[in-house]
Amino acid sequence: LLPIAGEFAGQHIKKARDLIIKKLQTKCLVEKIEDNYKHVVRTCYKCGTTIEPQIKNQWFVKMKPLALKALEKIKNGEINYIPEHYEKISTYWLENIMDWNISRQIVWGISIPAKICVKCEHGMVDLENKITKCESCDGEVTQDNDTFDTWFSSGQWPFVALGYPDSKDFETFYPTDVMETAGDIIFFWVSRMIMLGLYVTDKIPFKNVYLHGMVLDAKSQKMSKSKGNVIDPMTFTEKYGTDAFRMGMVIGNTPGTSLALAEERIRGYSKFANKIWNAARFVLENTKDFDLTKTTELGEEDKKSEEELENLMKEVTKEMDEYKFYIVAEKLYHYFWHTFADIIIERSKKKILEDKNSDSAKTLLLSQLTTLLKALHPFMAFITEEIWSMMPIKNKNLLLIEKWPFDGAQD
Repeated sequence: LLPIAGEFAGQHIKKARDLIIKKLQTKCLVEKIEDNYKHVVRTCYKCGTTIEPQIKNQWFVKMKPLALKALEKIKNGEINYIPEHYEKISTYWLENIMDWNISRQIVWGISIPAKICVKCEHGMVDLENKITKCESCDGEVTQDNDTFDTWFSSGQWPFVALGYPDSKDFETFYPTDVMETAGDIIFFWVSRMIMLGLYVTDKIPFKNVYLHGMVLDAKSQKMSKSKGNVIDPMTFTEKYGTDAFRMGMVIGNTPGTSLALAEERIRGYSKFANKIWNAARFVLENTKDFDLTKTTELGEEDKKSEEELENLMKEVTKEMDEYKFYIVAEKLYHYFWHTFADIIIERSKKKILEDKNSDSAKTLLLSQLTTLLKALHPFMAFITEEIWSMMPIKNKNLLLIEKWPFDGAQD
C-alpha cells in the first residue's frame, strides 16, 4: 500500500484487507459483512489480475490548444474522412476535448523521461537525464517508474517511423496520403495522430482517413473466444487460398460498415480463383504460337469488347481514386467471369477452331487478359502474379510494379 495508507503502508493489499477490517471493527465502523455481495471489479486486460485503486500523481497533456489546430485543418477540408460522417464525430470530440492522462502504472511500455522528488513528490520532465535535485524544494529525486499511454507513443508514429526530423524518407513521404484503420479508434489514435503531428511537425500527418467497419461472424455477431465464433484467417487461407480470403474481405466491405464473414463467402471466391487460372491457361495455350510483333486489326465484335473493357477501366480507375475498392473488386469479378470467360473466351474458341478472324480473337484474348491481371492484382495478388510470369510480354516487370492499365490514372 502507498504512504497514504498510514500504518498499513508497504503491506500487500491481500494481507492488509483483513487488518483494515479488524481496525474498522474495533472502532465500530463495520455495520455488516455479506458473503454474496456483487460489485464491479476492474482487472488487467492482459493478465486478469485485479486492479487496485490508488491515489497517485499523474502526467497530463493540456489538449485544448492541440485540438484547436486540428479542428482548423479539418474544417478547412485539408483532411478528408471516408465515410463523411466521421468528420462530425471527430470535430465534436475535439470541440469537447478533456486533458489527457498520458501516464500509466504498468511494467510494459515506454518509460516517461521524468524525475520525482522524494520529499515533496514534485514531478519534473527530464529529457536529457540531468536533473539531480528538486527544482521546488531542492530535495533528492528518483526516476519516475510510469510509462506512456500507448496512444501517446503510437500517436507519433506517422513522422517517427519516417525518421523525423532529419531523414530523406520524412522529407519525401510526409504527410502521407491515406490512413486506414477501424472506426472504433477514431479518437484514441486518428485524432491524436493529427494533433501530435501538427504540434511536432506543423503539418497534418495524412490527407485522407479511411475507416473500415468491424469483421463479424456469419451471423453478424462480434467475434469472441468465449462465444467460440472467432474466424482464424490462417485456417481459411490454407483451405481456400489467400486470394480468395482477400476478395471475401473486400467485396461488400463498405467503409464504416461491419462485414459479416461466412466460410461460404470465401469458398465462392476460391472458385473465382480457379476460373482465372483456367481462363488464363486457355489463353496461353491458344496463343503460344501467335506472332505478337505483327499488327492485327480487330474485328467489329472484338473491337466492341475492347472498348467495353476500356470504359470499365476508366470507370473503376475513378472509383479507385475515390477509395471505393469494394465496388471495383466486384465489377472486375463480374466482368472477368461473365464477360471475359463466359462470352469472349467462348466465342474465341469457335473463331480459333474454324480459323475465322482467329488473329483478332487471339489479340483480344491477350490484350484483355493483360489488362485484367493488372486490374485484379491489388485484390488477388498471388494468382495474378503467377500468371503474369507466364505471359508472353517482353521487358516486363513484376506485376506488383507495373503501371495501372489506364492512361488517365496515376502510376
